[in-house]
Amino acid sequence: MTRVPTAPLDRRGVLCGLAALSAAGLAKAGAEPLTLWGMPATPSAVFARAAASDRMQAAAPGARFDVWNSTDQLRAGIASGAFRLFASSTYAAANFFNRGGGTRMVNVVSWGVLYVMARDEGITAVEDLAGRRVLLSNKNEAPDLLFRMVLGWAGLDPDRDVTLDYVGSPGEAVPVFLSGRGDVAVMHEPAATAALMRAAQAGVPLFRALDVTTLYGAHTGRGPRIPQVGLAVSEAFLDAAPDIVAAAHAACVEAGAWAGAHPGAAGAATGPLLGLSAEVVARSLPFVRLDVTTARAARADIETYFGHLMALAPGIVGNRLPDAGFYWG
Repeated sequence: MTRVPTAPLDRRGVLCGLAALSAAGLAKAGAEPLTLWGMPATPSAVFARAAASDRMQAAAPGARFDVWNSTDQLRAGIASGAFRLFASSTYAAANFFNRGGGTRMVNVVSWGVLYVMARDEGITAVEDLAGRRVLLSNKNEAPDLLFRMVLGWAGLDPDRDVTLDYVGSPGEAVPVFLSGRGDVAVMHEPAATAALMRAAQAGVPLFRALDVTTLYGAHTGRGPRIPQVGLAVSEAFLDAAPDIVAAAHAACVEAGAWAGAHPGAAGAATGPLLGLSAEVVARSLPFVRLDVTTARAARADIETYFGHLMALAPGIVGNRLPDAGFYWG
C-alpha cells in the first residue's frame, strides 16, 4: 500500500504545479491526453479497464493508463500537478489533502485486502498467534496498524505477546516467508495470492489463516469493509473538468463489476500492465472486495477507519479527519 509522507508537501511547489496546469489549458479536456495512474496491485485492474473504456475515451479522448511504482513518484506527481487522476490508499490521499496537497477522494474501489498466512492449520483465531513470530511489511503504515489493532482487540499486546519481524516490502515478504522465516505472515493482495501459488508449486503447506477485514468488521459492527484503495483527483483537475471526473467514476463502477464477474479475462487484460502475471491477478481479484462506491457515500466507513488508524498513529492522515471537501460524490 501507499506509504504516508513523513513531511508536509511543499505548498509553494503544489501551487506552482497547479498554476502550470491551469496555464496549459486544463479546462480544455482535449489539450493533452489524460493519464489515469494506477498502483502495481490487483485493484488497479479496475482502473486499467476504466481508462480504456468507451465511456472514458468519449469523455477524455486518448486517455491512457499507467502505473506509479513508488511513493516518491506519487508524491512528486501530486506536488507538480502531473498526477490528475490516480489510485491511492484512502489514508494517503487524506494525508495529502490535510497537508495542502489539493487531493480529493473520488471513490473507494477495494474494501479489504489483508490476510494472515500460515503453515499451521491449527491457527484459526487471533489468540492462536500468541508466542508466534510474525513476518510483515509496511511498518507504521496501515497494514501494520490494522494487524496491531486486531491483536489488541483480541487481548494481545503486539510488543510483548508476539514477535514482529519486519521486511522492507510486501514483495520481499513472499520469498522470505516461503524460505521458512516466521511462523505466520501478514500479507495484502496480491502478495498473499502469489505466496499461495508459489507454495503450491513447491509443495509447501500454506493457507489463509485469518482475514483481517472480517476481524475488523466484527469489532466495528460495520461488516467486513475497510475502505482501503480508491481513485483520487487533483483539485485543479476536478475544478477544470468535473465531467471527466464523473465519467471516470462511472467507468470504474462498470469496470469493477466486469472485473469481479470475469477475473480470468481481467487478469489476462490487465496483469501485464501491472507488472503481474495474469494468473496472479485473476486469482487475487476475489480477495480484494471490489465495490466501487463514491467517497461521499463511503464517508462514514472512511472516518471510522481513519479514527482507528489515528488511535495508534495520529499523524497518519495529518492529525485530523479531512473535512467534507475531501469527499467527492
